Amino acid sequence: MVSIADAVWVENMKKIVLKAMEEGDPCDIIPGIVTKVSPLSVQIDQKTTLSGDQILVPEHLTDHAEQMSIPGIGEVSVTVKSGLRPGQRVLMLQKRGGQQYAMIGRW
Repeated sequence: MVSIADAVWVENMKKIVLKAMEEGDPCDIIPGIVTKVSPLSVQIDQKTTLSGDQILVPEHLTDHAEQMSIPGIGEVSVTVKSGLRPGQRVLMLQKRGGQQYAMIGRW
């Protein structure tokens, strides 16, 4: 089930990508495969593996805590298990000419 926040985030990413395309492709969309989780490593081609500070990972692709309000119970903290696993395919944005990548999702 997709939360409203995730749906809004996806729509905002679509707008950002469309705007980037209109502005003359200031970034590239790069597919990759997670090879290790700790430390995170992503292989983007046969010769290139990214790791460490090169990869910015949004919270929705990590195991993280969320506060939820449950009727009749109240506020609770839950752990969302959405971290990356080896073998998963991911999409990243690379600023043209840059060595830093922003992960945008799994596919």
